[in-house]
Formats: sequence, C-alpha cells, structure tokens
Amino acid sequence: MFSASLVLGPCEVECGRVWSRGKEQTFRSGDILLAETDEVQRITPTDRPSAVFTIFWRQSALEQVARESGLGGPPQWSLTQLSAGPLSTEFAELHALLQSSAEPAAILPVYRALTVGLLRASNHAAAPVAKRGASHPGVRRAARRVRASFAESLSLEDLASELQMSKCHLARCFERALGVPPHRYRRLLRLQAARRLLESGLSVSEAANETGFADAPHLTRAFRDWLGVSPAAWGSAWRASDPWSEQAPRTIAPPKPF
Repeated sequence: MFSASLVLGPCEVECGRVWSRGKEQTFRSGDILLAETDEVQRITPTDRPSAVFTIFWRQSALEQVARESGLGGPPQWSLTQLSAGPLSTEFAELHALLQSSAEPAAILPVYRALTVGLLRASNHAAAPVAKRGASHPGVRRAARRVRASFAESLSLEDLASELQMSKCHLARCFERALGVPPHRYRRLLRLQAARRLLESGLSVSEAANETGFADAPHLTRAFRDWLGVSPAAWGSAWRASDPWSEQAPRTIAPPKPF
C-alpha cells in the first residue's frame, strides 16, 4: 500500500519531525508525508495539537491512474515529503467532502485529481530519485526475508545466520538503514497487516491469529501503542467511513492523531 498523509494543525507551525529513507526532517501543517509499501516512517510530534488525514492506495490503483493520465514508468514516491501548496488545498478539500458525507460522485473527481497531482509531483519530479536508506545488500536481503515471513517467529540469530552476518553487525546496519531494528520492523509489518485485515472485516482475534500475535490482547496492546486506538475501534471506524460501502452509515472517522 502507498500512502499520503496531510498534516493538520495550526497554520505555519512546526508539528514534528519525520524520519524516512535515512534522513530526518521537520514537517508543518499543510505538508504531505509520503510512504511506499512497507516503508518505515518514524514520526516524532511536537506537543502542539496536530493530526493527519491519510489516504492509502494499492499499487494496482496507482498504476491504473498513471496509465489513464499518460504518466509513464512504474508508480513510486521519489520524494517522502511535499511542502504545503496547491496539492495540500486539494487534499483538504477531499477531507472536507468526506467529513460532510458528500456523494461519491462529488468525491471521486477530487480524489482522482489529487492522485494524479501526487504522482506528477513525486513520481515524475524533476529532482533525482532519492537514494533509499536500505542500500546495504545484507539489509536488503534481511528486509525481504522479514517481509516474507513476518508472521513467523524468526529470531535475530537465525536471520543473521541465514545471511552469514554477525547479529550485532546486522542489527546495527539494519537500524541505520531503516530507522528501526529488525524486531521492530517485523512488529510494524504485523501491525500493518493486522490493520488491513481489520479494515476488511476480520475480528481482532482472527487478525491476531493471521499476523503472528500471540492473542487478541497482545494485538490490542500493540495496536494502541501504534495508533492510539483499539484495533476493534479502528476497524469499525474504517468501515463506517467508507463512502462506497452500501452497508456503511454516512459518517466519517476523525483524522488519526499522532
């Protein structure tokens, strides 16, 4: 899943710092934070009130929009952050439409225009593609291995043995490249997978079982630490806010706080 998050907060006020692709930078209200599939972002908010409104896309959806709009090349975010500007205004307009329970016919053109704008601004930016942090070959192999088996119990010792690296060297290179140690990366992958299952209608127990958590209480504690709400509340709010769902009430969940 690709994501773009509009920062909501007091105008022209620094809202926090975000670490992504090996570097850290500040963000303000109106900035847009971008992340690709399974990419780690480490966000450190300030003590000022702020929130984000996030959109997620499957890669196939972005590919379709890119083809229909005449944009060549595979969809990717070559940038991790866009400064406040016209795209922020479109993003805010979409947020307002969803909050007002507007009809899909009014939402879809704004959603499509924003998607095309983000692809043009990042995927086809004039600036060279930012070098990814996971440039160490051992880190790339380790990240692929963890992604392929995140629901399994794979110890750092076993992972290092497979890659023929020492545990300390692997852990140090991994955290330097991706911002989190291997066990934290696996936990984030599990949480992301559980979130998607909850959004599709699975229960907390079912999502925990599918993603490698010991049980529902274990997932609930980890999910609260991650997003600040219970997994059950997140799943219910997500389904209730889907304007294309025939079964969902015409409501929208509030933006996710940091």
